[in-house]
Amino acid sequence: MTISTSGFYQKNIDLFSRLNNDVSDLQVQVSTGKKSLSLTRDIQDISLLNASEEHKLEITQFKSNAEQVVSDLERIDISFEQLQNASVRLKELHIESSNGFLTSEERRLFQIEIAGIKKEILSLANGQDALGNGYFSGTSVAAKPFEINNLGEVNYVGSAVNKTLQVSRGSDLRQNFSGTEVFLSANTGSEKFSIFEALDEFSRSLDYGISSGSSSNLLSNGAAVDVVLPASGQMNEYKFDLSANGAIYNVEAHVYGNDFNGLVAAINEHTSASGITAVVSSANKIRLSGNGVDLKISNFVTDLPNTADQSIGVQKTVGSNVSDEIILPHSLSNLAVQNKLHNVFEHFISKRTELGVASSTAQNFVNSTQNTLIDLSEDISKIEDADMAELLTKLQGLLTNKEAAQATFSRLSSKNLFDFMG
Repeated sequence: MTISTSGFYQKNIDLFSRLNNDVSDLQVQVSTGKKSLSLTRDIQDISLLNASEEHKLEITQFKSNAEQVVSDLERIDISFEQLQNASVRLKELHIESSNGFLTSEERRLFQIEIAGIKKEILSLANGQDALGNGYFSGTSVAAKPFEINNLGEVNYVGSAVNKTLQVSRGSDLRQNFSGTEVFLSANTGSEKFSIFEALDEFSRSLDYGISSGSSSNLLSNGAAVDVVLPASGQMNEYKFDLSANGAIYNVEAHVYGNDFNGLVAAINEHTSASGITAVVSSANKIRLSGNGVDLKISNFVTDLPNTADQSIGVQKTVGSNVSDEIILPHSLSNLAVQNKLHNVFEHFISKRTELGVASSTAQNFVNSTQNTLIDLSEDISKIEDADMAELLTKLQGLLTNKEAAQATFSRLSSKNLFDFMG
């Protein structure tokens, strides 16, 4: 086969180009320490590398989310500590104020401190981080999830669902709390109540002397007594226990537009057993009558708003219009207030414990994702990292071949036709 001069040169140029490319590729691998992967020969390694990189990005995001949860809950824990301290002070105030010899001025001073604690708790309930995310607003973006009106009533305008962040493919962790679960759901089941209402009831109970929630003998001055019930609204519920000579009769009725005939009928349902009859004397005044009966009212409950008068006046001298005794709703009795304040304290402890569990779980996810990232980095390294000894051996061989080829080409290209003719 005839090889022309131009063909000889072209073949050597192609050889040198291939050798240069191979040398350059090996030099890059040596300098970076990474393999040069090719789709033609490393398709499996490339697929594994892409899958590992995608998994690493996902785990990195999960780790970042878990760290964010830990950070957020640590800040909220400070608020819970302050709430817990406030609840302790409320219990102390109740003990200090449970004194039948307090003057009206002393009770007023207690009410001032209770109002200050309510303001402090409201401020904590509207707490935010530096980015404006509410600690107790749930998923709501309301700047102030709790609002207070001119009557001192606190309303929640946030979300009942807490905010979460995903920390694994199958797990989300709370990032904050909803105001409903922290401030509106103390106690359990149907006995749940608002923290703010409990404070209001504590304060209102100090408008009166210590109440046991039960009256004295209503018929101690005679065979009849007038009881003045708090005026109803459009529709309100009235419930109480009527005790006649030790026997308890449950009385319950809805009153519409200040018409107490329904409540009178509920009392008279027990007349044959209790010996007590009732009639509407005037407006919201009911006259109870009975001979030789030790009559008491206890556990009075009504759904009238907290801002309305909820007390029952007892006029033992019929027609006098002078109240000899005040019966407070059960919620304002000393024992009921004490129990609610204790439940507030227990509730804040319970919620702080929940926060501690969530924070610990988030920290576990931080640790586990960190370990996973280390394992993934090692797997990626095994795919990407080059064997330096093997690379240097190959590089040395290519450089030697390149030098030999260059020397041969130089020697041959320096000869002419006469050098090959005898």
